[in-house]
Amino acid sequence: MIIVGIYGAYDWDANQATNSSDYVHDSGCTLFVDGKHIASVNEERITREKYDGNFPRNSVDYCLDRAKISSNEVDIVYSVSPHSFIAIDQIEQGIADRVIKIHFPKAEIRYIGHHLSHAASTVFTSPFNEGSFLTLDGGGSSVYNPLTKSIDYIENNSIGYFNKEKRIFRFFTMPENLYNNFGAFYQMGSAAVYESKVGKVKKWATQIGVPGKIMGLAAYGSLDNYSKLYKVSENPFPFINFPDFVVDGSPEDAACCLQRNFEDGMIDFLKVLKKYHLDDNVCFAGGTFLNVCTNSLIRKEFDNIHIPPFTDDSGVHFGAAIWGCYEEEEKISVPDNLAFLGKEYTDDEIKKYLDMFSLSYREYDADVVADMIKDNKIVAWFQGRSEHGPRALGSRSIFMSPTRAENKDIMNKRVKHREYWRPFAGIILEECVGDYFLESYITPYMLYSQHSTSDELPAITHEDKTCRIQTVNRNQNPRVYDLLTKLDPPAVLNTSFNDSGEPIVETPYHAVRAFVKMDIDCMVIGDYIIDK
Repeated sequence: MIIVGIYGAYDWDANQATNSSDYVHDSGCTLFVDGKHIASVNEERITREKYDGNFPRNSVDYCLDRAKISSNEVDIVYSVSPHSFIAIDQIEQGIADRVIKIHFPKAEIRYIGHHLSHAASTVFTSPFNEGSFLTLDGGGSSVYNPLTKSIDYIENNSIGYFNKEKRIFRFFTMPENLYNNFGAFYQMGSAAVYESKVGKVKKWATQIGVPGKIMGLAAYGSLDNYSKLYKVSENPFPFINFPDFVVDGSPEDAACCLQRNFEDGMIDFLKVLKKYHLDDNVCFAGGTFLNVCTNSLIRKEFDNIHIPPFTDDSGVHFGAAIWGCYEEEEKISVPDNLAFLGKEYTDDEIKKYLDMFSLSYREYDADVVADMIKDNKIVAWFQGRSEHGPRALGSRSIFMSPTRAENKDIMNKRVKHREYWRPFAGIILEECVGDYFLESYITPYMLYSQHSTSDELPAITHEDKTCRIQTVNRNQNPRVYDLLTKLDPPAVLNTSFNDSGEPIVETPYHAVRAFVKMDIDCMVIGDYIIDK
């Protein structure tokens, strides 16, 4: 059985949307064959349009090409319904079917809700046989009532229970505004803070990235002017108000206040759910769980949790496809490392573009690269299958030594051109994380914030003495692991291989073109080192 999951606008330009109901972001495609994962990619990686939300025609071609199959061979397409009112009309009128049929002429088409896709993406990639799940984001699919021809509500919080062995999957979604909208709360608050700090954000696509920026700014603020923007309602769920966000003090103080409200509200909310609804094994999904500071607090509340690296909307097409495998009772198989779900490129493909740009190269040598990092050189890193999700995790990355505080500013000035307050992440050997970080979490997908206990990693230690660290072992990424063993401390500053405002590079062509334009000292790509 060949099953495809897709997400994106059908017959309108989502990237030019002028209101939130028509805006779709992070469209893409996932392919499973006989229950085995083949490929996942987001449209932005190919079109180079940040957060591209249009119909994923390029992503479809990418996945089919990796499997060497034709579109005529696809049996079922699971399409995630965007929250847009336009999408509901187009599905009802058959427009969506016609758009999908252009790319999959012989496939059966099924539609699946946004939150069910989120839930499937985390449940069926978790190691748990039994447990519960929670999805939280800014809003999922619009739940349409065909009798009244109107929207009953928009998905907001969804919970459920699963037992894989008994094939039980119970799903319940809580309507928007009945309880909370944590995603919209943080999104709106972030936009207000960012506007007061930097200026008006005009494009919807730009707004999507603002919460991550404000999470970093929060560490520079004070809680002296802390204002409680959420309250405990009679439910007794905490009720999150949409903030106008007028807080005495600086934008930094406002960011700090926003983050604390988000954390406090989330933990109070989860304590109630834990009492009545959630088991010890909990799977989380939704863009809300990209907030690494809050994730670290959540981790203390439960015995076992699972968050996939594509917890935001980049993962819903994956969830749709894997749900299809579950419905068809396929034996589901996904890679051990969920970070790397894209393509891997051959040396011949790589050399083609090195020659196109007239670049000389030498064979890869880990000792040579380690010496460059020790010498504070900036090293672009392109290896193996590309990451799926919003973060570079050692496949399409840029490395630098974390041992000098000034390396953060050097990386920012020369390469990344980001706001000064945003921290850089790091990668460290899994077995060494406890030597440098208090919590000692094993975190291969960079989903938690940990407190530094060492002064040896200043370039990746944030203002609040935390780091968004990624751990790596030999099985997960042998080449990065081998490189780290040659460094002391065994860690690197890690940032995504892209310039500001661009998606992470996907292909060898993207990588070579970016390397030529950017102020990077060398690039490791496949089995080659290219010096500048």
